[in-house]
Amino acid sequence: MADGKRPGGLTALAVLNFVFGGLGALLMLGLVALLSVTSSAVHAAGGELTSAPGAGLVYLALLLGGINVILLIASGVGYIGQKKFLGRTLGTVYAILSLAGSVISLAGLHTGFGIGTIIGLIYPVLTLVLLNTTFKDDLVN
Repeated sequence: MADGKRPGGLTALAVLNFVFGGLGALLMLGLVALLSVTSSAVHAAGGELTSAPGAGLVYLALLLGGINVILLIASGVGYIGQKKFLGRTLGTVYAILSLAGSVISLAGLHTGFGIGTIIGLIYPVLTLVLLNTTFKDDLVN
């Protein structure tokens, strides 16, 4: 970039990353709390939550979600600083993991195709496209 200014679209992408990262963090905390309460109730009834069908996929989805939240926020910082590794590389890794998480949720957990799934598919694809075309030359530090 010749004039040294950060493009407005890159700043907007960073803001979206912070918003989605913050909402994702709140969602992850809520899901962990819900899982804890459910586990306590199942244990009190004499069962074990980890033996339920699909329990492994739930834990995998939680792990991927937590990693995605960290990657979203870290890549948002990278977009602000126009950092190649922190922005472009971590943003690309986020997008790929997020798409994998959406596929796991749709195929394995049968969560249905709602607005969350649509956002979970469109935003990572948009991130991949923008990082590797429009903002490719802006993330150079």
